[in-house]
Amino acid sequence: MKRIRRMLGLVLLASLCVTMGLLVLEGRWREAIPLHLCSLSALSALALARRPRAALLDFLWYLGMPGALLALLFPAPAVSRWQALLNLSYFTTHALILLIPLCAMTMGERPRAGRTPAMMAALQGIALAAFWVNQRLGTDFLFLMAPPAGTPLEAVFHRGYGIYLLFLEGMMLALCMLMDALCARMFGFRARGAGNLAK
Repeated sequence: MKRIRRMLGLVLLASLCVTMGLLVLEGRWREAIPLHLCSLSALSALALARRPRAALLDFLWYLGMPGALLALLFPAPAVSRWQALLNLSYFTTHALILLIPLCAMTMGERPRAGRTPAMMAALQGIALAAFWVNQRLGTDFLFLMAPPAGTPLEAVFHRGYGIYLLFLEGMMLALCMLMDALCARMFGFRARGAGNLAK
């Protein structure tokens, strides 16, 4: 299982390199900055594929896995001259954000229940950094400036920008609380997972 986990990490690394390479080749290096939630989740999954880390598994369980699932259900890959290749990379990356932590959990690692406040605090920090970069580079990290095209978020955005931001905040809080409840139910409130191995 450890070998499979590392192989998944290598595939994820290749997928990320393809995405970043295509964006750079098209002169869109700004979009390659890892400030989207799924970009950060992919980097976390890549690190988790190498060794157990409680904080990484927590981040992926509460934020990365729900975000990746939504991205697969409502895909919004960037537009590219090499669209087929970028689409393949998009779906591979998001699938591995789900598979790598699941692989870790089959090896006995567990996310920790009761981490919703910590995860939401981390998300606020990421959002502030993303908003600052968006303002200066004209990007749309975390989709704070506008929703991804073709997703249900567009309908919310049309109701007003403030309502849209509040909806994003509420949606992420609801997802974290749901994952918290699932964690407590599946693994027990005091589940520590890799916490005993590496903080």
